[in-house]
Amino acid sequence: MAVLDRTEEWEGRTTAVLVFGFRYLHSGSGAEIDVPDQFITDFASIPPGARVAFEPFGRHAKAAVLHDWLYAVGEPGKKWFADQVFYDAMMELGVDAWRAKTMYMAVRAFGDGAYSQAESGWDKRWADWHSGDRLAGAPTKRERWFQEKWSSSPEAAYAQW
Repeated sequence: MAVLDRTEEWEGRTTAVLVFGFRYLHSGSGAEIDVPDQFITDFASIPPGARVAFEPFGRHAKAAVLHDWLYAVGEPGKKWFADQVFYDAMMELGVDAWRAKTMYMAVRAFGDGAYSQAESGWDKRWADWHSGDRLAGAPTKRERWFQEKWSSSPEAAYAQW
């Protein structure tokens, strides 16, 4: 990752751009989630008052990048899945159960606003990691990343939801 400068902070939160994309295999559903390079993340979007107990960086950072990605895509009707992947990934990374559950409950309760900004914010989520400059627009359409395009869908595994 390459950290972007202060002018690229979001609400006082440090941002970084992925130098290399990665694939996450969600064990709960079998879904393969690809997070591409050039994607901008702010890791965990922790309100300033809660940063005493929950820092934006830590063992949960990879899960937070994955969650940021799923929120950036913002597939209609799939917020529940993005939040579940966040929780499951934190557990796989060895985040303390109470911390993972608290962070999960926070995004379930308060993440609607961020999730609903996916379409309007899509073009702003990309940067050139060499220069740190924002890209003029997204390299792909956001719909390309919807679950219907995935090699496996989480729907069957989470039918009870």
